[in-house]
Amino acid sequence: MHLHQRGIDLLVNVQDAADHVDSLTREDIRGILDETSVVLGRLLERDIPFASRSLPQLRVDKPC
Repeated sequence: MHLHQRGIDLLVNVQDAADHVDSLTREDIRGILDETSVVLGRLLERDIPFASRSLPQLRVDKPC
């Protein structure tokens, strides 16, 4: 459930960022992109079909 909530929070942050893109700093953008990378990576890792689990794992950063 933690990952699901993190995904919801990320979606809200991305939507807010899209509405205020002109006021974002480089650090804001980097933070959003970093969090997007982590959350999407963890979602994809979690949802790998069983038959494909023997393939090399995706690079996923440790949770914050």
